[in-house]
Amino acid sequence: MAQQALYLFLLAPILLSLAVSLDWKGASGQDPFERCMHDPDYDQLLKVVTLGLNRTLKPQKVIVVGAGVAGLVAAKVLSDAGHKVTILEADNRIGGRIFTFRDRKTGWIGELGAMRMPSSHKILHELCKSLGLNLTKFTQYDENTWTEVNDIKLRNYVVEKMPEKLGYTLSMAEKGHSPEDIYQMALNRAVKDLRSLGCRKMMQKYERLTLLEYLLGEGNLSQAAVQLLGDVMSKDGFFYLSFAEAMRAHSCLSDRLRYNRIVGGWDLLPRALLSSLSGPVLLNAPVMAVSQGSHEVRVHIATSRQSRSLKELTSDVVLMTTTGPALQRITFSPPLSRKRQEALRALHYVPATKVFLSFRRPFWHSEHIEGGHSNTDRASRLIFYPPPGEGALLLASYTWSDAAAPFAGLSLNEALHLALKDVAALHGPVVYRLWDGTGVVKRWGEDPHSQGGFVMQPPLLWQTETNGPLYDWAVPYGRVYFAGEHTTYPHGWVETSVKSALRAAMKINNREWFGHTVATKEGHGGAHPGANAEGHGPVRSEANQEGHGPVRSEVNPEGHGPVRADVNSEGHGPGRSDVNPEGHGLGRSEVNPEGRGLGRSEGNLEGHGLLRPEDLGELGEASRGGDRPEAGHSSCGGSKEEEVRPVAPRFLSLPRTTHRKRP
Repeated sequence: MAQQALYLFLLAPILLSLAVSLDWKGASGQDPFERCMHDPDYDQLLKVVTLGLNRTLKPQKVIVVGAGVAGLVAAKVLSDAGHKVTILEADNRIGGRIFTFRDRKTGWIGELGAMRMPSSHKILHELCKSLGLNLTKFTQYDENTWTEVNDIKLRNYVVEKMPEKLGYTLSMAEKGHSPEDIYQMALNRAVKDLRSLGCRKMMQKYERLTLLEYLLGEGNLSQAAVQLLGDVMSKDGFFYLSFAEAMRAHSCLSDRLRYNRIVGGWDLLPRALLSSLSGPVLLNAPVMAVSQGSHEVRVHIATSRQSRSLKELTSDVVLMTTTGPALQRITFSPPLSRKRQEALRALHYVPATKVFLSFRRPFWHSEHIEGGHSNTDRASRLIFYPPPGEGALLLASYTWSDAAAPFAGLSLNEALHLALKDVAALHGPVVYRLWDGTGVVKRWGEDPHSQGGFVMQPPLLWQTETNGPLYDWAVPYGRVYFAGEHTTYPHGWVETSVKSALRAAMKINNREWFGHTVATKEGHGGAHPGANAEGHGPVRSEANQEGHGPVRSEVNPEGHGPVRADVNSEGHGPGRSDVNPEGHGLGRSEVNPEGRGLGRSEGNLEGHGLLRPEDLGELGEASRGGDRPEAGHSSCGGSKEEEVRPVAPRFLSLPRTTHRKRP
């Protein structure tokens, strides 16, 4: 009897902890935080993707700044509604932080930016469907992958059942639970606060705490358990950021969620959006200033990177879809309000780095790995495996936030070999034998256009209990609107950019009903006086669809037909180039200096790349080595490293991406 009593005494806390860990899901099995993350206008936005906006009676001239997914989606929706849209892009390619690397020799692809979408992101799924893009499963978890920490290596199916075998001294309540279950155990305090305080007050409370503070404090986890979560679930990248942000991130990022990807590469999304547009897209056209008048907005773009001369375009409305750092470089007249400037400076972009290594064959198949990711406490942190049949281009390292620091400032060769060493530590000497000597590095934190991977906020200590967010980016500034991943939640996802673009497009389309006021120096103008709470107008219904697409515009912003230009700004033909901007030979590359195929590109007289649907060609394809969703260098040629920077307008080249070519 004494032994049975002792057994029950030891078993009781374990059973209790299991019950507690399951309590957060509730009886329905639904995430209790889901309603806090839900957008009230989600169904309306979904209808806009499906049916479009009402056809406008008063077409407006709209300039969209930025050709990332937010800018392209807004341009498509507004063009379909009858507005005249021009897109200005500072980079020499479209897509923003969607950037697919394509190896022309093998046909393999690697996603340097966005690579997956949660199955819950219905708006993005519907957008892809409407554009004729096929989706397939993205394998987030494979039980045969590895976790290597504390010099101990275990298969993940073992870690799921006994994470303590990795050398962590867990409490009795924590032992025998998967890392995910341990994290959910820590959320129980937040669940109780949700029930007692409601969504808004609970999120305001946890905006003030870091994730680390919560886990060790109200989460009631041991230090060993917190270290486990940092090492195995990469939570350490979020430790010093807001716990509320960590909750938003986890709602979309978990090995237990289902994900999809675009068949053939994510860059097919911006390419499909481009092909649906009727207006011009100007590349290498950085916006320097935006001035609002009583009846129009004047946008000033640099005509070249070497010249201080500016070109002026006018429109009725401007939609800014650039990242926060890019916005700070633009001069607004009247100036942005103090609150908006504070909100802009408060945006916290975390770096994100990806390192791809190319192998002669997928050696991981012999270990029965068919996707998913391995974890390590080495510099590379996360290693993602391509699915069977899709080659041997391995995402050898994916890091973000503080975890990306080990790759910062390294040369291409150093970064590749650092990742190679970590993969070899996990899989053995076969890694060195099968590496073909090539790879790609993308460091978004060093990208001159994005200057960061995605937004993830630290604790906002200056908020009060009644304040809410520091600024509502959905509120227009006179005739200037804002969209992008930084303007709404959850940060870091493609659908977030799409949602913000749809909201801005709806507001702009409503302007014919609600009108505009001119922004004042204090920034108190520009709202729609008669708009509803969301500022949305009616969505196009089946009844009023006349079936007529927007008339295709054959003119550039000056009203002149685009002259076919066979020369770049220096007067050289834009076809095959054998030298990069520094004058170094590109070897066997059939693409431009940054590694992208140029296709047919028309240029205007100022030398800006002017793209139209028929000019798609191989736009967005990267040769061996471009990266994008981060800032990197673009290097080509054998074992030699070369850094390629953006060139002057008209010659479509990539931002700084690092790439090492096959000898």
